[in-house]
Amino acid sequence: MTGCPHLARIEIGEEPQEALSFETMLEILPVGAMTCDLATFRIDYANPCSIRLLHSIRDTLGIDPETIVGTSIDVFHKRPGHQRDLLTDPSRLPHKARIPFGKEWLDLHIHALPDSKGRPTRALLVWAVATAEVAKEQEEYRLLRMIDDMPVAVMTVDAADFRISYLNETSKRTLSQIEDLLPVPSDRLLGESIDVFHKTPDHQRRLLSDPRNLPHRTRIKLGPEVLDLQVSAVTGTGGEYIGPMLTWSVITKQVAAEARIQQLAHYDTLTGLANRTTFREHLGAALARPDNRLALLFIDLDGFKIVNDTYGHLVGDALLGRVANRLREHCGEPGILVSRLSGDEFAILVPEANEAGAAALAERLVAALSQPFLLHEDERRLRVGASIGIAVSPGHGTEPEALLSRADIALYAAKAAGKRTFRIFAPDLETRIRENVRIEGKLRHALEDKTGLFLFFQPIVDIRTRIVTAREGLIRWHHPVRGWISPGEFIPLAEECGLIEDLGAWVLDRACRDAAGWTDGARVAVNVSARQLGTGTLAPTILDALVRSGLSPDRLEIEVTETALLNDEVDSLRDLRQIRDMGVRVALDDFGTGYSSLAHLRKFQFDKIKIDGTFVRDATTRPNCAAIVGVVADLGRRLGVTTVAEGVETVEHLDLVRAEGCTEVQGYLLGRPQPSAADAALVAALSAGPAALGQAA
Repeated sequence: MTGCPHLARIEIGEEPQEALSFETMLEILPVGAMTCDLATFRIDYANPCSIRLLHSIRDTLGIDPETIVGTSIDVFHKRPGHQRDLLTDPSRLPHKARIPFGKEWLDLHIHALPDSKGRPTRALLVWAVATAEVAKEQEEYRLLRMIDDMPVAVMTVDAADFRISYLNETSKRTLSQIEDLLPVPSDRLLGESIDVFHKTPDHQRRLLSDPRNLPHRTRIKLGPEVLDLQVSAVTGTGGEYIGPMLTWSVITKQVAAEARIQQLAHYDTLTGLANRTTFREHLGAALARPDNRLALLFIDLDGFKIVNDTYGHLVGDALLGRVANRLREHCGEPGILVSRLSGDEFAILVPEANEAGAAALAERLVAALSQPFLLHEDERRLRVGASIGIAVSPGHGTEPEALLSRADIALYAAKAAGKRTFRIFAPDLETRIRENVRIEGKLRHALEDKTGLFLFFQPIVDIRTRIVTAREGLIRWHHPVRGWISPGEFIPLAEECGLIEDLGAWVLDRACRDAAGWTDGARVAVNVSARQLGTGTLAPTILDALVRSGLSPDRLEIEVTETALLNDEVDSLRDLRQIRDMGVRVALDDFGTGYSSLAHLRKFQFDKIKIDGTFVRDATTRPNCAAIVGVVADLGRRLGVTTVAEGVETVEHLDLVRAEGCTEVQGYLLGRPQPSAADAALVAALSAGPAALGQAA
């Protein structure tokens, strides 16, 4: 009820307890509580305390207290009209009054009780006998009843002999649950020394004997259980210290939950290794020490994405767990912190380490992580590798961000060196990264301004008729300072910095426009990066290029490598089917160098298979390479698919691939990549140098 202090939420200590229901609260109130119907002014409820109080004043009451329910409220008043006026006017409620009742005085609090529609249909009367002796008894009873009904365990201790002098009902129930941990039965604790709860009773006694130590809160262990203990001082009316009151509870599960939360906050749930947060905290603390010699190893797994995509995330997660175990095995020295930063990235902090020691550890880890992993669930043996970047403090930095950045640069260098190796940071690596950033900026500028980018075309020839059936478009870029930059350098950079889709769109648009002007009707072939597949944007880009140029879809060939299909294979094949549905031809490039060549031929109907040039170039000297060329040519014939032999550079190469049954050939013997007629003069001038460029202008 609003304004009624007796119906407020009960709070014990610092934590609010569950609110009692209205009906339960009336039943346990240590003061009288009655309700009456405002239509009849008759009492329809009286709580147990009301009945007891009425017995104490029954001579004045004039009726049996047990029959109070159903009696008119007028029984308490000499002026019932005044009382009824008060009850029927909600604006006058709540109302507080002290009224004479025979020899006694009654304290009365009246509150309106609304129905479900908010209309006051009943009244609540909270009352007590105000006579001094009765008031004292009521106060004592109220305190005892309140403590007994508390939902937390409460006990009091005699300050003189430290014996337990009181236990409330919750204490008794809780103690019975942990009775096997106590030296005496729970029902015999009253009067026992408080020492039963402590292994260090002297400390406990000193604490309880001095009120200046209170209030005090602590947690104590009792066998496997944890108790939360709050001690408060009980004082008399004159302020003198009477003794301590202890409120306590068993919080073993709460402590376990807190430990679990702490675990989740600081450790990786999959591997149990320290997580990124813990790693950063340890790195910052280590570098803040005066002698901050340490090594930081960044580890990235090679080939993990292929495993994860091929076998699924459950197998991938199991593999990460095995990797974590192997890292623990090889990093067991005291002080070394092994952490999982994200995905398949790990980091190791090695205290008191120099470059030589860090390199030795990295070499062991590369070798260890290259060994196969056995997944016992299905006896599957999987192989991955690891690339590691190393930065050492103080030589490579004394601030966390600097050391992290340089370890990452070293990792980038290890991957660029062919993976499954390690690199230690060196200033020239940072210079190279900065140069890549500058190249990225120039490439972005070239795409925006459409300057410096060219498309060269290399013919693909029918081996029998020597007719050019298609020309492969190959992008070339002339850097304003460095000159011609190899596609092997700027295309991976474009993939990393997110420019590959823009670059691919430019190539498609230019290839289709140029091919539309060819008089021989040859097809144009365009390579597609792995980053362009599986995103759902490739088909719309191709359609846009065809519409802009007016080129017939059957004159466009899209070449994809087997490696490109390994990334998001399902989505990649979906994109290729959309392209085929448009009438565009699809070729499988670099056949034989991927991981699952035949599987790709089973999953998708390619129009053309291009045999990787490494097999062709070695075929004249290595019979096994010649056999591979022949097998692929025969496979193409059986599937009704065109086979193109790449890398044909000599007459011997040409004779061999013709003998093995290849359909088409491509290579320097048949023609080198050349710019379009429109670009030929500018390309020649750029290649000749600034002077020739000025003449061309």
